[in-house]
Amino acid sequence: MIKAAICEDSELDRDILKKIIGFLLEEIGLAYDIVLYSNGQELVSGYKNYPVDIIFLDILMDDIDGIETGRLIREMDENVEIVYCTSSKEFAIAAYDVHAMAYLLKPYETLRIQSVVDYYLQKHPQNNRNFIEVKSKRKPIIIPYKDIIHMESDNKVVYIHTTTQGAVKVYNKLDSFEHELSDSRFLRCHQSYLINMQYVTYVADSDFIMSDDKMIPIRKSGRKLIVKKYEDYLKKSSLKY
Repeated sequence: MIKAAICEDSELDRDILKKIIGFLLEEIGLAYDIVLYSNGQELVSGYKNYPVDIIFLDILMDDIDGIETGRLIREMDENVEIVYCTSSKEFAIAAYDVHAMAYLLKPYETLRIQSVVDYYLQKHPQNNRNFIEVKSKRKPIIIPYKDIIHMESDNKVVYIHTTTQGAVKVYNKLDSFEHELSDSRFLRCHQSYLINMQYVTYVADSDFIMSDDKMIPIRKSGRKLIVKKYEDYLKKSSLKY
């Protein structure tokens, strides 16, 4: 998952940037979380409890400007990528003094933001992991996260139900896939089942009804917590758009 922060004192610019970044990451099937801040003080205070991978930071802000905010962030984290956002080019040198990754001019344009996102993913390929690689019938198969509907365990076999390749049979343990799929959209809801919550149609009694009409049981132990995790995922997803 890519964790991003947007620090903008303009609510309009903040919302535009969030929608564009979210759209671009969604298009390539990457899980993400975007937190919003309206000024530098909020960002510095919030960063202590929730560090991120990349910050889109406005320069012209009241109280402390983006350059000073960047310096304070650098004291806490030397590795986070900072992208400065402004309508003026005059701060470019100061921006690179705090080792900014990029400099984004306003008004925001999708192609410019896409080039920044692409550069970030090229620079940090480990955050671009959005697939699993398995062997089925002795052949290697790549399955993108976004294509996985659910996984079903049967003894020493796992059936990966997908939107594009049908059911892929793999000799492995579901525990191994649960560990590998460190992505917020996946939920282990039963000893024998792991689901991709983006393909849940609705919850009926003690089952998740999936988009392929499969009824996936929810284990009795911890059922309320499992359903709450799904409800939290829905709320979080709705805020991305």
